[in-house]
Amino acid sequence: MRTLREPKKEALPERKEKEAGRKRESSGKWKMFLPSVIAIIILVIAGQILANGFLSIKNIGSILMTASLLALMSVAQNTVMISGDSGIDLSVGAIASMTALICPMIPMANSGMVAAGAVAAVMLGAAVGLINGVGIKLVKIPSMIMTLIMSSTVSGITMVITKGQPAAHISEALKGISDVIIQPIRLLTLIVLIILILAELVLTRAPFGRKLRITGDNPNAAAICGIQITGIGIAAYVISGAVAGLTGLFLAGYAGSTTMTMGESYTLLSVAAVAIGGTNLAGGKGSYLAGALGALVLVILNSILQALNMEQGVRSVIQGLLLVFIVFINTKSTMTEK
Repeated sequence: MRTLREPKKEALPERKEKEAGRKRESSGKWKMFLPSVIAIIILVIAGQILANGFLSIKNIGSILMTASLLALMSVAQNTVMISGDSGIDLSVGAIASMTALICPMIPMANSGMVAAGAVAAVMLGAAVGLINGVGIKLVKIPSMIMTLIMSSTVSGITMVITKGQPAAHISEALKGISDVIIQPIRLLTLIVLIILILAELVLTRAPFGRKLRITGDNPNAAAICGIQITGIGIAAYVISGAVAGLTGLFLAGYAGSTTMTMGESYTLLSVAAVAIGGTNLAGGKGSYLAGALGALVLVILNSILQALNMEQGVRSVIQGLLLVFIVFINTKSTMTEK
């Protein structure tokens, strides 16, 4: 009987250690969400005090729509950052502009054709992401240089294809992403929320998500475990490009018109949103939902500055200083963890 009980005694510490690990992971996630949640509460209160009607249903709906686009773009940027190697994708804005201008050329008379346009946007973005991934992971070009080169190249291709002329007509079916479902929730907000939840489940529960985080946290350990770190790294850039492409199409539908540079501002804003969301800039740690909260922080802040009639230049300066501060805090906390 004693020999039968001994394995149970040995297994008990292992179970406790696993439970403690889960608690630490859960606690870490809450710590990741907390700064953004606090910032949102403070900004919302400040907005209502500084601008009467800030919390109106119409304004909340507008904030959620704008935040949805940035939250979706943060998924692209977050994937690359979590994959490690100090990765960053500076081509996401150019990819979004490309799909915003090119994909509306496809006739989108109904929801089925909009879905086809979305597939085309995803494939175009994924193709650019694949080139980025191969250049960075196989040719060993630094991520900032490679993605900056691709940003310029993609912008040039877009100019050649469109001849510098924005889409003459955005279909009503594509504009339908702005339709209200239940105030203040619109169709785009719901779609992005579903994507965020699915992406978070993949990151935390699916084998690919675990491999992505392990690769970003410790590539040597990942290689020892048999993970194809080069393939994971390339996949991260493919996903980033694909999501950026989809964001561009949604951006065109939301705006109802297109310009050559309409996606450019999302590049640094997506970096800021991800940093606010607590993603480790060195890789291995991050959350898509936390990144979305970071996007909401930025959009609420910008909405307050607009309500105060601040010029675009002043708003850009404030956002830039905020990004510098966030990156400084993020980097300092990373060094402390080490």
